[in-house]
Amino acid sequence: MSNPNYRGIIFRRTFPRLREIIDRSQQWFMTLATYGKNERCWTFPTGAKLFFAHCQYEESKYDYQGHEYQYMGFDQLEEFNESQYEFLKVQARTSDDNIPVRIRATANPGNVGHLWVKRRFVDDRQPMAIYKDKLGLTRMFIPAKIYDNPSLMNNDPMYVKRLESLPEQDRKALLEGDWNIFAGQYFKEWRPDVHIIEPYYIPKIWKRFVAGDYGHKKPSSVGWYAVNPEGGLIRYREIYEEGLYYDELAEKICDLSADEQINYAVFDPAIFGDKQHHSKKKDSREGKSGGEIMQEAVRNWFEDKKRPDDSFLVTRADNRRIEGWRQLKSLLRIVDGDSNFKIFSTCTHFTTVFPANVHDPHRPEDLNTNGEDHNADEARYAVMSRPPETDLKVEEDLSHLSPLFKMQEIKKQREEMMR
Repeated sequence: MSNPNYRGIIFRRTFPRLREIIDRSQQWFMTLATYGKNERCWTFPTGAKLFFAHCQYEESKYDYQGHEYQYMGFDQLEEFNESQYEFLKVQARTSDDNIPVRIRATANPGNVGHLWVKRRFVDDRQPMAIYKDKLGLTRMFIPAKIYDNPSLMNNDPMYVKRLESLPEQDRKALLEGDWNIFAGQYFKEWRPDVHIIEPYYIPKIWKRFVAGDYGHKKPSSVGWYAVNPEGGLIRYREIYEEGLYYDELAEKICDLSADEQINYAVFDPAIFGDKQHHSKKKDSREGKSGGEIMQEAVRNWFEDKKRPDDSFLVTRADNRRIEGWRQLKSLLRIVDGDSNFKIFSTCTHFTTVFPANVHDPHRPEDLNTNGEDHNADEARYAVMSRPPETDLKVEEDLSHLSPLFKMQEIKKQREEMMR
């Protein structure tokens, strides 16, 4: 703290959890620096500063855009989304070559960031070893257990007993530091060896549709779905990107769909009430909702391609959360080693983010919306746009047909159900 240009910052996900660190800092710095309550900042006699901050919502990361910190700390990194960490770490930089840049974090197994923290710092890495990525940045995983904290062991020896009394998953995670344990996972049906498949040719006669959860300062999650003859869903393409305007997103969906026959696109209901922003041509879109802008962009795209009859409807999703999760879990369920919900391995954002969703601590039947729930919402909209599984059964008298004609008849019956 001897350099007046030094700036450090320590993050917690929410302000109530940040208070604990601030209170503890009073014991450390009271005689060394002056605390500013409004800025939540310690200022040292040299002019160096240490800030305390929180990043509760995904878009809260933009509050720190353009800042410069030579030290950045994350307490309980597993509470953060990977997109928050990726954005915030860019603000760790220096304009003074006398000050090195460092990022440090603590984490426990579990919570919304469990999978990405494990993948980034733990998987395939030896503890205490320094690893360098392709950009030359280094990282190290330092494992620690309760027994490595002698002051806590001496002052509260019963704390270990309390940890030992936890349920098995929580005990292995918090007492033993086992990163292969994922307590609180919402989609317990998920098994990558069953649900993730290698891409294959999808017959043109299979119904295809698009589902999406829109975001501008947070990612838009869009998935392409095909319906197989058994009524199962195959998610075979994706967009996971922030900063796209409504018309840009619609045009990108059309570009990626190319000559595919898309039957419909179902999006979160919020876009049909949004009339204020997110169009790159605001002057000509005054008063139109996001849903209207997307529909107009889709129609214009197909007219430009001389294919007006191939245009598809952008429609409002059924937003019932608990029923939606129930139906999604039903499709994910594994029966006789197989599932009715498959994802191409090329959908890397879905396969890495979707399994990390955890239960809402205040509403256990729902998932925690502090995580990256965008592709979970998108999948829920997709599932809710389809008839219930029991309505997709095909009459037994089709068994005498050849596979091609049987598939065509199944498609015809399903289309009749959707009318």
